[in-house]
Amino acid sequence: MSAHDAPASPAVSTATQTRDLAARIYIELVGRVMLTAQATKPNPVDLAKFSYKLAEAFQSIEAEAQKDAVAKMAKYDVKVDDMTSWKK
Repeated sequence: MSAHDAPASPAVSTATQTRDLAARIYIELVGRVMLTAQATKPNPVDLAKFSYKLAEAFQSIEAEAQKDAVAKMAKYDVKVDDMTSWKK
């Protein structure tokens, strides 16, 4: 298991997570752009900026989804009587 596969610890800052995600996005974008047959290629600086924007957008949506999931789980209330009825 590499360092990238390990779960993020609380000590890892959001900025570091954003940078890592943006770097992975950038690498993927550059690889795809360089394989195209187009004569003109996008500016690498613009691709890097776009990668950061995509990473920040992804992380904000992911945070909202996690909040929604936690809120739904918090509303679920199981009682002992409920579980005994499952055995029937």
